[in-house]
Amino acid sequence: MNMTLTNDERESLLSVLTDQQRTFIQEHVKRGKKTIFANQMAMDKGIILPESASIDEIEMLLDEWILEDYIDNGFVNSETPCECGRPLRYQYIVKHKSTNEKRRFGITHFEEHTGIPSELVNAIKRGFTTIDYEMDELLNKITQNWTLEEVSSNIPSEIVLPKDINDHLANNVPLLERQIKRLKQLINEFVSQRELKRPRVIDMPTIKESTETDNYTKEANQFTLEFDLFEDTKDQSAAQEKEKKKIPLTNNLTVAVKDKVLHYLETVSSVRIICELLIKNHIVADQRYITGKPKIYPMVCVYLEDLINQNVVYLEEVNGTDDRKYKFKQ
Repeated sequence: MNMTLTNDERESLLSVLTDQQRTFIQEHVKRGKKTIFANQMAMDKGIILPESASIDEIEMLLDEWILEDYIDNGFVNSETPCECGRPLRYQYIVKHKSTNEKRRFGITHFEEHTGIPSELVNAIKRGFTTIDYEMDELLNKITQNWTLEEVSSNIPSEIVLPKDINDHLANNVPLLERQIKRLKQLINEFVSQRELKRPRVIDMPTIKESTETDNYTKEANQFTLEFDLFEDTKDQSAAQEKEKKKIPLTNNLTVAVKDKVLHYLETVSSVRIICELLIKNHIVADQRYITGKPKIYPMVCVYLEDLINQNVVYLEEVNGTDDRKYKFKQ
């Protein structure tokens, strides 16, 4: 469906959009490149984050370079030069979080001005190209008069749409293919669970060793979290032959950890980010499943679900098996 556009074609299509659409797409590109940069820096430290994590939340985990701004002048501008003096159309402004040092340069001098390893720089550049392709996808869909009905003619009103999807629709901008895939998954999960007349469960990563379940004791009023006990094995064929089992969990968090979770929840809604902050600040051990998800994740989810029952927090968003978002009630 999508085709790659030249710069002139992009400018031509942007010029016929509404101000609201044009501003949103330009901000999408800027936000997307900042997110790509932060995600790659996090991945370099062994942190794998869900797609739904916000740029502000990701940058809380970083201590080194972040992409502070991305400027597209629309033309080569001498007022936005590279540090080598060459005028730029596209200027990248990075800041070192620990020293507050700032650098301004074009994409070709990325490695030279940051000291970031070349393989990481190349991964960042590939990510930036993906964001440019996403802009082309959006522009093409607008010219083709894309509508939400192409995804589903009947989205259940009870489904809480992820913020990024809501933002696109609110600004009259089509959804990206990756968002459409997530939306269809949400709809299918909702319909399946409604038909089975059972509450949503949290799909949890593997517990490989039986000793890892020793701390999870059965307690009254605990909701059931779903575990695939064989997800962590290398033999995928064996995993497919095993049925998913349900293991009641308790949060088993110390008072100190609970206090930190509440502290982070004041500014962070993502459970995955909260878990990474607990690890980064040496509050809990850095123990992970082979998927990269922290092993503290299910316990934090259970604790926050307990707080829902106490009318302290509410569940804002569920992003499949990747993440859950909670917020304090006002």
